[in-house]
Amino acid sequence: MRSNIISVTLSLAIASAAIAAPSPPQMSQVEVKQQKFLQDAYIASTKLDCVSCEAAFGSLKELSKVSTNSALDTIDYLCKKITKEPADVCSGLVNSMGPVFLNALTTADLSGGDAKELCFQLAGLCPAPAISSGTLTFPKPRPDNITVPTPSGMRVDVLHLSDWHVDESYTPGSEAICNRPTCCRQYSDSPSVPIRPAASWGDYNCGTPMKLAQNMVSHIPLVANLSFSIMTGDIPPHDVWLETQATVIPLEQHAYEVMARLNVTMYPSVGNHEAGPPNLFPTAASGGNISWLYESLANDWSRWLPAEAVNSTKNYGAYTVSPQPGFRIISLNTNFCYTLNLYLYAHTEDHDPNGQLQWLITQLQAAEDAHERVWILGHVSPSQTDCLQNWSALYYQVVQRYSPHVIAEQFFGHSHFDEFALYYNSTNKTDQSAISTGWIGPSVTPFTNLNPGFRIYKVDNGSWNIFESETYIANLSLASVWDATNSTPEWTLEYSARKAYGAYVPLPDNVPLSASWWHNVTNAFQSNDTAFQQYWNFRGKSSGKIPVCSNATACPNQMICDLRAGRSNDSCTPIAFIAEASSVEPTDLSAHMTRPQNMPWNVKLCGSYFD
Repeated sequence: MRSNIISVTLSLAIASAAIAAPSPPQMSQVEVKQQKFLQDAYIASTKLDCVSCEAAFGSLKELSKVSTNSALDTIDYLCKKITKEPADVCSGLVNSMGPVFLNALTTADLSGGDAKELCFQLAGLCPAPAISSGTLTFPKPRPDNITVPTPSGMRVDVLHLSDWHVDESYTPGSEAICNRPTCCRQYSDSPSVPIRPAASWGDYNCGTPMKLAQNMVSHIPLVANLSFSIMTGDIPPHDVWLETQATVIPLEQHAYEVMARLNVTMYPSVGNHEAGPPNLFPTAASGGNISWLYESLANDWSRWLPAEAVNSTKNYGAYTVSPQPGFRIISLNTNFCYTLNLYLYAHTEDHDPNGQLQWLITQLQAAEDAHERVWILGHVSPSQTDCLQNWSALYYQVVQRYSPHVIAEQFFGHSHFDEFALYYNSTNKTDQSAISTGWIGPSVTPFTNLNPGFRIYKVDNGSWNIFESETYIANLSLASVWDATNSTPEWTLEYSARKAYGAYVPLPDNVPLSASWWHNVTNAFQSNDTAFQQYWNFRGKSSGKIPVCSNATACPNQMICDLRAGRSNDSCTPIAFIAEASSVEPTDLSAHMTRPQNMPWNVKLCGSYFD
């Protein structure tokens, strides 16, 4: 009884105090929505599930509708809490990319599946979206009796460059281990005494010094008698929070001026870093302007391309050209499949933004009618998990329709690794069903933990198939020695694909490195760990700094599966962004939002928010 009296007395006292005290100021609509978004973001970071992620995007959309500035400020706050990137990095990214994302979010139908798409592609928290059957139209059915041209027996040398990433702010002696996405620069908070001073020829944690790229270009003619070259994109460095229209245009001009010293025609494609800010390529439906980039690239490429291809580049960032009768090159703008092209999330139901794939079909049909052989160039490989799955699936249909009689080879970059991807005409993946190879070129840049490199192909000029692929590298671990001895890099043949893998899958000299052969090479990887470990070393360009890929883990099976996955939804490698949940306070969200540590081999060197 006494306790009840005390309880009632206390309640009355509290009520009286509440009546007497002034009411707290009522929160504004913006503050209410901001608090709701922060709460939902915290719940999503702790639960790490699809529903919570969808709720967080939903509340961000509501906040953005009442105050874009408040939404941007809140994202900036979360960036600093979640990633622990320096304030200037977060603010630079949010200010340059945030408005595009918020505009897409406002347009998106979050109740109709767009939220799941966002949470899958950007966070890996929702299941993969359903693959649409697509709306591509093929002008003609696939011919019943297809034939692949007989090789002429004449071989030509072709250079494949990719992921240039020259950093014109690279400063020898500066800190190579810094707290920003790219190092070897003088930042305002750089230490006076660096922990690891950057060598003048480069560092494994930094962009490409211009002198390294120039040295490579001067060496290439010593190892190959080039007929022409291809460049599969990405010119600017990884200072993504600083890139603008004003910064990227001169970088691209300087890069192509250096490449022109090769004195052969080059056929380039546009990478995600070519835009400033990077990754952002608007579609006709999304709004936004990218004509400035296409016009600038068209001017850079006009030294090599005919007028019609230059005009096409100005309009689409893509073109087609016939270097000689019977042979055609099609350069695609694969940024319309790139998951970090935030413009794409405004209309996720459009699986062929800007009609790029339908345009490709038109070019391939004309090539089929004219009995031409075709090379397709692009930056982001449709096999990679940062290519939207529905776009990739439609592209796969195109490859199936026009391979192997029209499409001779495909070439991409973006990953920085030395890789390939296979395409099949059946879900039963065998050497008999393999129809096309996507050659993913090694990067010029050492970023991150790779040796700089380039490829030389030996190509038959009748069938336009590849008969040899040679990768050349410079061992960057010797960079400090080159400085100390006043010497220059030594570019050496790392390996010949025919010799290295022909030891496991013998191939006659008069047979190309076909998709069927590459499939059998992947079989050798499965049955022979020595063969796989050799591939794994070559994939990282023999840097000795790549993670171990041991049979004691899922790594080898995942990697072999990915080699057979020309379609991104066939990949066995999960999107690696969110770690396991743990119970921490909202003030330390960074404990949740980190890359998984149980799959150290699953790393993207170009394809995250900060690179």
